[in-house]
Amino acid sequence: MSIRLKLMLTYLFGIILTAMIVAITGIGIVTAVLSYLASGIVKEQTAHEAFSRGIDLFVDLRYAERYAPEELTSPEFSASIGDRLQPFGGFLVVRQGEQWDSYGALSEGEAFLSQLRQDVSTAQSKQEDLFVVSAWEERELLAVTYDFPGIDDPLTYYLIADVTTAESKTNSFEIFVLLGIAILVGIILVPLLWITTRDIIRPLRQLEQGSRRIAEGDLNFRLESKARNEVGSVIRSYEKMRSELQRSIEAQLALEENRKELISNISHDLKTPLTSIKGYVEGIRVGIADDPEKLKKYIDVIYAKALDMDRMIDDLFLLSKLDLEQERFHMETVPLESFYRQMMTELQLEVESAGVRLTGEYEAGQDDTVTMDVQKMRRVLLNLVGNSVKFMDKQEPHIHVYIGRQSGNWILAVTDNGPGMRPDEQERIFDRFYRADAFRNQNVAGSGLGLAIVKQIVAYHGGTIHARSEQGQSMTVMISIPLIRDNNEAGRAGDVEAEGISR
Repeated sequence: MSIRLKLMLTYLFGIILTAMIVAITGIGIVTAVLSYLASGIVKEQTAHEAFSRGIDLFVDLRYAERYAPEELTSPEFSASIGDRLQPFGGFLVVRQGEQWDSYGALSEGEAFLSQLRQDVSTAQSKQEDLFVVSAWEERELLAVTYDFPGIDDPLTYYLIADVTTAESKTNSFEIFVLLGIAILVGIILVPLLWITTRDIIRPLRQLEQGSRRIAEGDLNFRLESKARNEVGSVIRSYEKMRSELQRSIEAQLALEENRKELISNISHDLKTPLTSIKGYVEGIRVGIADDPEKLKKYIDVIYAKALDMDRMIDDLFLLSKLDLEQERFHMETVPLESFYRQMMTELQLEVESAGVRLTGEYEAGQDDTVTMDVQKMRRVLLNLVGNSVKFMDKQEPHIHVYIGRQSGNWILAVTDNGPGMRPDEQERIFDRFYRADAFRNQNVAGSGLGLAIVKQIVAYHGGTIHARSEQGQSMTVMISIPLIRDNNEAGRAGDVEAEGISR
């Protein structure tokens, strides 16, 4: 669920919950206030008794006002009303014109009436004369005003009740109200704060710590988030960036190591023929080659070593152009069987002088065609067969060339009965300048770039290459390339594969 939706639901839930809680709390507070305050007025009565007495009192006053107004000015009626206020700790004050009188068992004298007149006058000036509170002898007396406008001479009853206890309770009730409001706010805010902290603040803090570690160069950590929201998506994207950055740095370090190894191998493989050339030139210079036959031998060796260096430089230049995608490929669709027969004829001439027996096998269809650069694939076969001839160590050397078809791909395999190699060396043979130490120490001629060039060419054609070997018995290099591919598609696939190889 997205953070936006969560917040919207939280706000909606908060509004509804707030409205419900406010309504319920409001009703509860009003009820509680009335009950709380009433408990200070009703004294030792029950709430039901106090409510009944109050209702009866006002009903009787209303009845007398309508049907027996003459009783309202009767001292006996006023005294009975005053006595009925006694359970409330109160009494009755009657005001008629300028005359103020007090009635009831708990009635106060003239001093209180003077205080009440002053309090009523103050309340009237503020237009708050319905309820008047008078402070009298450490008590709080509430006067409820009841006017009788229908009487010729203005008449007002002040129903007095002792609210001293209720007033003291009101002070403590404010604390109760504030506590209720705090609880209400907590109920609303806690879920929102919890969602905000869990889904926003903590993930952002995790992201901040990850950014700081990356800034310090530390990439050996992981950022994980199971949240299916915007922040979780950002963290996963950030983790992907960190992973790619770490992989890029590791690839850069590996590339730097390869570069150092490449320079070392170039130095070694160029130094060997150069050392030979220097030795033979020195022999000619100091006069060791003192007859025409020996001189010719020295010059032939120098020329052969120069050719080896020239081939090595040509291979290195071609490999560099393949890496930089500057070598042009001329892709064309050719019959596979025709390509196989032409190559077998050429290869036969190549290996004949070396005394190697060459055999071939064609198992693809007669009408199969392939999209390839013929000259580049020709070089692939020449490099593979030439590599087998170069390292052959058997008395009866044999090389077998196989071309077949498998699942929409055409297969090219070159197998020899040479020395083979260890399993840990089989994948490295496609690295540039790689030669097993045994052959390098024997100064076997070659640049060490032939199989690296083969792999680049095969990759451009969208194919794959791998080797398998039985040490001391045989070596097979197998290539798999799609039979028919669009020229542009093949190039793009090759570019991607070549890029991966160059890394």
